[in-house]
Amino acid sequence: MKVSELAQRTGVSAHRLRRYEELGLVRAERSAAGYREFAERTVREVIFIAMGRDLGFSLKDLSETLPSYRAGTLTFDQMVERMQSRIVEVDVQIAAQRALRKKLASHIAWMEKRKHQFDAREQDKSPSPWPKPRKTKS
Repeated sequence: MKVSELAQRTGVSAHRLRRYEELGLVRAERSAAGYREFAERTVREVIFIAMGRDLGFSLKDLSETLPSYRAGTLTFDQMVERMQSRIVEVDVQIAAQRALRKKLASHIAWMEKRKHQFDAREQDKSPSPWPKPRKTKS
């Protein structure tokens, strides 16, 4: 089947399918006219890749898993183990994002405090809420 039919059957764009072929994730033969011709089994492989991407697996991770998937040796236990590892990775990312959020909130509080100080100084005509550089004696 041509790339457009594979795209239609899998819901993966033709551009992405070409990228998968370029990376060696899927294989295509070339017709006499130079068109890509994908085997029927490629539909299953592309759906596996698309589902893996939806779960946040990298193309590198999937390229390491595909050979066992193709060979029919990838077990449910192995797939569950990989997904559990992915959950751990997601939890680490969530913790990092929460720490960043906390830091941002702290900076906002600091800025708001400085703004209030500036507003108070503005009545005294102070030029800036920021600390003034110290003058050094030459």
